[in-house]
Amino acid sequence: MDFGLTLRTLLPLGLDLTHSHPTTDTEYGRATWSVGAPPGTLLQATPIRPVGLQYRPNRADAFRIEYVTTDEHGRVMSATGAVFRSRRPWHGNGHRPSIAFAPSTQGVAPACDPSYSCTVGFRLRRKPLDLIAAYEQPAINMLLAAGANVVLTDYPRDPEDNVQLYCFHRAAAHALADAVRASTDLGCGVEKLGLWGFSQGGGAAASWLEHPEYAPELNLRAALVGAPPADLLAMLDHIDGTLPSIMILYAVAALLASDVEIAEELMPHLSPAGMSAVILDANLCAIGAVIRHAWANTTLWTNSGIPMSSLLEVLPKTAAALEANALGKRAPLDIPLRLWGSRNDDIVPWRVVDDLGQKWNRPVQMRKLPKLPGRTGINHFTPYFQHLRKDVVWLLDRLESQDE
Repeated sequence: MDFGLTLRTLLPLGLDLTHSHPTTDTEYGRATWSVGAPPGTLLQATPIRPVGLQYRPNRADAFRIEYVTTDEHGRVMSATGAVFRSRRPWHGNGHRPSIAFAPSTQGVAPACDPSYSCTVGFRLRRKPLDLIAAYEQPAINMLLAAGANVVLTDYPRDPEDNVQLYCFHRAAAHALADAVRASTDLGCGVEKLGLWGFSQGGGAAASWLEHPEYAPELNLRAALVGAPPADLLAMLDHIDGTLPSIMILYAVAALLASDVEIAEELMPHLSPAGMSAVILDANLCAIGAVIRHAWANTTLWTNSGIPMSSLLEVLPKTAAALEANALGKRAPLDIPLRLWGSRNDDIVPWRVVDDLGQKWNRPVQMRKLPKLPGRTGINHFTPYFQHLRKDVVWLLDRLESQDE
């Protein structure tokens, strides 16, 4: 099915350069412990006006939500996300589909949260120099234009210091599943549920497929998983010295926040430059942090002068945490699955995605594009946006076929 995704919808699927005056601020829903509340409990919902939804092809009602979730250790905490209810007619069979949407990396500061950035589009901040960029809103709006609802998570934060648990795939998968549970209180159905994730979001989506028992009542019917960082150490080594090397610091900050023993083991090995970067860049979105640390070499961030990936690999508790977070140890849920990677990806190496496909015994779609020089991350994002419309149609077709 085409679902009305024609060229005339492309303009409203893009990002506005004007401000949409969000009704919530960036301190909305600071992470707190939520002992006693069941995962998936909706704590609050505030109407928002994301960019692009005022156009007829993809009109929707939208809410920023706070809800209860758990991390990989079962600790109960609050998290934030967004719910988009499409106003477009659903021309398929039966129930309108809902898509559990795991975002790619926008940054770990609250101002970068997709539930907030979607109300901004692009916005330059001067102090500190930063750029909020909701660069996955076109994907969300395309799904809405096709008549699907979309539910996303901002990913969980450690309540002690509000640091995002970056690329902790199990915690991210829990947060996405619990956002879907919470969305039912806002009228989103889960009878026809699809899963979408790219990059950081691909890791969250893959983890959900490996651990469906966390939310057994959420009956996933099809999934699209793009460029998942299944082996975080391999990815960190791959991006060392590239334009987006800041993602290494995001991972280090998450490790420090996740466990006191890991922090005690890791912190003495970070150089003053490394510690400064971890602390300062927790307040920047991805593009702003990239500008500050373009093509950074992580040997400057360790006292010993070895690459950060090498350091993380030799520290026992840190290495164990990374190994526990690796994907591919369990077979995925047996549903229609499009797992894809890019041959020349300069963030998530192709071999990481290919290895995951072999462990899962599932085919991997290789996306081949001419390799662009500069190690800028363009080879990572271009295949995603180039195939965006085809991926939307594929996912909705698979959900639709389940009712035939």
